[in-house]
Amino acid sequence: MLYAELAANDKYPGQVSKKVWFDYYQGRLLKAGFTLKAIIPSEPLRVSNVNQLLSVSHTIIGRLGVERLGQLVEETYAALRLDEFAWNFFRGNVANSGSGILKCAPCERLDSGDVVVCLYGLRYSTTVIEDGFFFWSEFGKEVVIIPDGGVFAFNREVFENYRGRVHEKIGAYSDKILVRKLKL
Repeated sequence: MLYAELAANDKYPGQVSKKVWFDYYQGRLLKAGFTLKAIIPSEPLRVSNVNQLLSVSHTIIGRLGVERLGQLVEETYAALRLDEFAWNFFRGNVANSGSGILKCAPCERLDSGDVVVCLYGLRYSTTVIEDGFFFWSEFGKEVVIIPDGGVFAFNREVFENYRGRVHEKIGAYSDKILVRKLKL
């Protein structure tokens, strides 16, 4: 998964469409040994609070037949205190409209020995709406999330063909980071 992220960052550095970046990221996963088992429908949803965001995420992942992975998303949010960050975001820290992407990839080893990963991406955009009447202004915000991703199963045999490339890419990235730290 790190390989897919590094490859996507190299291919699309800087300000590029979040959708294009995420699609390329998923494509790299498929090339490196993952098989798509279920796809998350990319239907825009409006949310107005954190509970709705978590509920929507859990419901979408649960519909894919991976209830445990949906629970892992909620546990990850709680452990990383992302719910507090998200609450601040919804409560009023959004001064301007914007967009971004959040990805989460809980994984699980099934009884069959297969490893499945639920790559769950949320593209979001916010719009701040100002209604003014004489000297009085009211602000509201609309948050639209667009889920993306799918459930992928890891295929060791396919990965063997890419093992060298994956190690090379991660090694080159590690070397850059080490050099950067030494220069500081």
